Parts: sequence; structure tokens; C-alpha cells
Amino acid sequence: MPVPDLLPLIAGTLGIPPAEVTETSDMTNTRKWDSLRQVMLMTELETSYGIELTDEEMTEANSVAKIRAVLKGRGIG
Repeated sequence: MPVPDLLPLIAGTLGIPPAEVTETSDMTNTRKWDSLRQVMLMTELETSYGIELTDEEMTEANSVAKIRAVLKGRGIG
């Protein structure tokens, strides 16, 4: 199964246009990225990448860069 691109996955989960999500996007500067959407995003990451995130990973993965770091630590990307 191909690995989905991260930025479109985030945009789709947040319900915003893909152009609004960049490598510097995080919960403080991205429209609709609130605590509820964070939970939805973590669930989508688990489903899309076939992983189970720890509570610590879910808490720390609050930006595109940090999500990429978590995925890299899991051997994805």
C-alpha cells in the first residue's frame, strides 16, 4: 500500500485547502487545527500509516515538523 502524502492528509483531516498546509504549519498558526482536530489527525495518521501512536507521540506531534519526526522515528518517510 502506498504511503499517503502528509500535507494533503493533514489538510483533508482539518477540512482546509491543501495550499493552507505547509512545512511550518502547527496548531498555533493553522486554521481549524484545534484539540479536537488534533485527535482526529492522530487517528487518521494511525489508520493511513498502519501504526499505533503512543500518548507521548500524540501529544508532541502538534506540527508538521513534529509529525514528520514521529513518522521518521517509526521508519516512515
